[in-house]
Amino acid sequence: MKYKVFSSFILLGVLLACSNQKIDTSQVQKEMEAREIKVVSDAQILEKAMEIGNALAKGFLLEETEAGLEAKVDSTKANVSFYFFDRGEQPTGKELAVFKAYDYNRKNSVASTPNVQKLDNGQTLLYTTPMVHQQQIVGMWSVKLSRKEVVLSIED
Repeated sequence: MKYKVFSSFILLGVLLACSNQKIDTSQVQKEMEAREIKVVSDAQILEKAMEIGNALAKGFLLEETEAGLEAKVDSTKANVSFYFFDRGEQPTGKELAVFKAYDYNRKNSVASTPNVQKLDNGQTLLYTTPMVHQQQIVGMWSVKLSRKEVVLSIED
């Protein structure tokens, strides 16, 4: 008796498991592709970081107020900082070196361009671009990007 009840449950389970229901596997496929190991070069990573930084920089604004220039950032996704040459606040580490280079370029009428530096043994990427107001460099924008996020954003 127990055998018949047990085999009936097994048969019922097999029949239910083998139904003709279609399962959408596209989400699973996307997740598997996202978890695949990507082999990318440092050049690709730096290029993508520059691309991301340039896109973020489009949201950087300088506004003239009664108190002077005011920096506005139209981005909540990134770690954005800004530094003016004529104010007391200064960055530290590699940011300070780039800040001083932009200041030197400003004083010597040398063109400054955005660049990307590696921080924290390459785990963080520092994107910097000159802060320009009325065709003069007045400071530096700085964005810290996670290397992991940059790598994940690289398309094959």
